[in-house]
Amino acid sequence: MVTPLAAWLAACLAAAAAPERPLPLPPPPVGAAPCIACRGPALDPATAFSAGDWAALQRGAVLSGAPEELRAPGDSAASSVAASLVERPPGEVWSVLTDFERWPQFMPLLRETRVERREGPRLWVAQKYRVWLYPMRHTTVYQLEPELGRLEWRLDTDAPHDIVGSAGAWELVAVDGGRATLLRYQARIDAGRAVPAFLERMLRERSLGQMLDGLRREVLRRFPEP
Repeated sequence: MVTPLAAWLAACLAAAAAPERPLPLPPPPVGAAPCIACRGPALDPATAFSAGDWAALQRGAVLSGAPEELRAPGDSAASSVAASLVERPPGEVWSVLTDFERWPQFMPLLRETRVERREGPRLWVAQKYRVWLYPMRHTTVYQLEPELGRLEWRLDTDAPHDIVGSAGAWELVAVDGGRATLLRYQARIDAGRAVPAFLERMLRERSLGQMLDGLRREVLRRFPEP
């Protein structure tokens, strides 16, 4: 029997594996700052998760998946999806998620991030990180769509990079009338290196959990309950 969570994970992985589409042109300037995730879908947990999975999210767990059967033979790219529930409004989650230069304080592996330039809703962010003992770097292009609660990203192949490719998105979905936020993440990353499958899976699953949990904890730290 296919559970709602399994169906959602499969849909996210299929989207992540799709050919990369060009980033849309920046929208015209607006007079006021947009609301966060106000144009995105509202979430009814009963239709998106099983009761057990939703209870786990409410306890602070991170749900993740990366079915190996969805990887084509000879494809070195790895797909991942994950979800976490943050008991804060989307605007507060978004403010931490887009605070790129402070990511190393709460994101695993990252050693340094720097916003190099901005063009409308697009930001070029240079990142340095370490995988085991190997220092690595690349620049990521982020597309901010605050009204949709979506932060799309792809590797800038014109800048120096130590991986072959990456693309994905963060998505914020309002829950409980906007009092909480479901944080969803999907990625497709090709490290371009021969890594044993069990080691790659361990690193991917561990870093996924640490990344979403670190972000959730940072939101709660910056925005304590009154």
